[in-house]
Amino acid sequence: MIDFACDVLVIGGGAAGSRAALEAKRCSPQLKVVLAVAGKYGKTGSTQLIASESLGINAPFNYAADGDNPDTYFQDMLATGGGLSDPCLCRIIADESCARIQDLISLGLVFDSKEGIPIQTKLSGCTKSRSLTCGGSTGVEMLRALAKGNSEAGVEVLEHVRILDLWQGEDGRVIGAVGLKGQEEVYIHAGATVLATGGAGRLFRHNVNPPTLEGDGWAMAYRAGARMVNMEFFQIGPAVVRPKMQFIIHSHMWKLRPKLTNARGEEFLAKYCPQGITPEEVIDAKTMSYPFSVRTIARYLDIAIFKELACGRGTESGGVFLDVTHVGEAELRRRAPITYETLKKAGADLAKQKIELGLVVQNFNGGVLIDEDGGTGVEGLYAAGEVTGGVHGSDRPGGNNLTDTQVFGCRAGRAASGFAETVRGKAAGAIPRFPALTAAGPDPESVRCRAALYSRQLTIVRRAEGLKEVLAFISRQAPASYAEQNALLVGKIIALAALTREESRGTHYREDFPNTVSQYMRRIVIRRGSNGEPEVTDNSEVKAIRGD
Repeated sequence: MIDFACDVLVIGGGAAGSRAALEAKRCSPQLKVVLAVAGKYGKTGSTQLIASESLGINAPFNYAADGDNPDTYFQDMLATGGGLSDPCLCRIIADESCARIQDLISLGLVFDSKEGIPIQTKLSGCTKSRSLTCGGSTGVEMLRALAKGNSEAGVEVLEHVRILDLWQGEDGRVIGAVGLKGQEEVYIHAGATVLATGGAGRLFRHNVNPPTLEGDGWAMAYRAGARMVNMEFFQIGPAVVRPKMQFIIHSHMWKLRPKLTNARGEEFLAKYCPQGITPEEVIDAKTMSYPFSVRTIARYLDIAIFKELACGRGTESGGVFLDVTHVGEAELRRRAPITYETLKKAGADLAKQKIELGLVVQNFNGGVLIDEDGGTGVEGLYAAGEVTGGVHGSDRPGGNNLTDTQVFGCRAGRAASGFAETVRGKAAGAIPRFPALTAAGPDPESVRCRAALYSRQLTIVRRAEGLKEVLAFISRQAPASYAEQNALLVGKIIALAALTREESRGTHYREDFPNTVSQYMRRIVIRRGSNGEPEVTDNSEVKAIRGD
């Protein structure tokens, strides 16, 4: 058994966790700040994946001279969020994003530039060009800079530790966390704890997430008494499924007007387009709308792929064929160089052959309800990054997720260090026991069945009967391991939120309720009820956590 103590524990080593740890240590250098990372630091978390042609981070610097400013940025977030983004949190992002990116630059991050001026591009949900990139390696370069900063500041890193639950005192205050390093139990006492565990893409058959992103952070926060918000909203979109890899087909490729065919060789998009809308118009819309969203007509492309797969007209790999061989190698290298080279290294030459395209879970918009400083409403517990909810609504501007990690990673780190100062020296008490920590994991076939069910009923097209099927499946399970308990609990929360929202909005599409209706312009908040089961509360929960 590993047992140790620190002042601030940050769970998760991606962009949000790294930023929170750095800020906590900078604010109070005398505190012992520890990063607990599920793998090797700098090599785990979604931030480090090179999964598309470009990965952007937003800030209204106005380098493109198109009139961008914090007010315009703020309005874009509200509009894209479909009325469900928290205006207070969005205002903070708009006002503080430039400063947080300047912090990264001061740590050595170098963005793409032309003639000495950083290049800013326009992504989906943005009316101005505000995304900065380091090619497709923006996240990797961010982590490199943050890891260097943490090392120089004296932040300690505990690698290959998967945290599975929070440790609470008799008064309910979070006083640490428990987990595993291999099969060895780990108990960490902490004055303050920051959750930065990311999302839950690995619960689904196809995703662009690293192995441990199974929603552990949500499950442990829920059990501790935190509330979940906007859990029905997450981002799904086209990506390569063969060759087997994690790579998104982004705007660059849709601009090439690819040919889509099913496993029978049939072009299928036209039959899913309503009267008056052509396949060409849908593909054009897809160039500015990567994730599935009912906000634009690009949705018909995602629905078409989903339905072809559901009807058994997909490939064995769970995809359809995408063909850009009509474009030619020179043009592919010019217009989509990272995509072309990445796929060629994986064994697929886009100039000569088709690839298989499926629908993958990428990123979650909902999560643990937080206040302006990353507080969760549970004493001693803070959160930042993809694990949180409220910053994003039913959809979000492209490039905002990385901005979120820096703005609220910074705020959560500051708040956690301040709280840790107030409880420093308090005894932890006896180490609790969590018998299920070392329980054997579920049967692999059971995991495959669960992942397939979640993918079929919780992704692009949702209906009441499918959501109830998920809930019924979960109710029949009796998992021993913490990891599987967490996976089933997260599925239950997502299904309950999706079942409650009887409309379509943003990334949530209910085929049985296809219209957006005004009565659902409210956030669905879920918390642990008195019987231990998830229960839906109303929008007053959002106000309560901020003390409104």
